Amino acid sequence: MAWTFIDMIKSDTLEAASEAASRIDDPRLLAFHDPGHQLGRAMARCLGWRQHIAWDTYFIFRAGVHWVGQEMPAPDYWFHQLRDREVWERTAEAEFGTSGWTQALAEKSEADPAHFATGADLRSALGEAVTAAGSGNS
Repeated sequence: MAWTFIDMIKSDTLEAASEAASRIDDPRLLAFHDPGHQLGRAMARCLGWRQHIAWDTYFIFRAGVHWVGQEMPAPDYWFHQLRDREVWERTAEAEFGTSGWTQALAEKSEADPAHFATGADLRSALGEAVTAAGSGNS
C-alpha cells in the first residue's frame, strides 16, 4: 500500500506528511511526499482530467496491477474529497477559520461527483473497495 502526501495548501509540508503517516501502524504502508505534484498530475491524467491535480483522491487497484511505462493504470475503484471552489468558499470560513486559501483552488473541479465521499462514507467505500479488489471482484 502506498500513501502519497501531495502539497496543495500552505500547511501541506514534509513535516505534516511525516506526522500523519506516523499515525498509521501498518508495515505494508509506504508513505511518500510529493511536493512537486508528480503523482498528483499522473493520477489526474489517469482519470482524464486536463486542468487539475488529483489530491485527496484514493485509488484502489486489484492485486497484481503494475505501473509500467509513462502513464499509470486506471484504478479499479477511486474516490475523492474534492469540492468545487464555490463550495469551499462558502464553507472554508466555518471549517478552517479562513476562506483566503480557497482562492488558490481551480475555478471548478474535474472530479466526478459520483466518486465523492468523506468521513464514515469514505471509510466504508474504501473498505468495500479494498475487499472487492482483493477478491478479484472489480
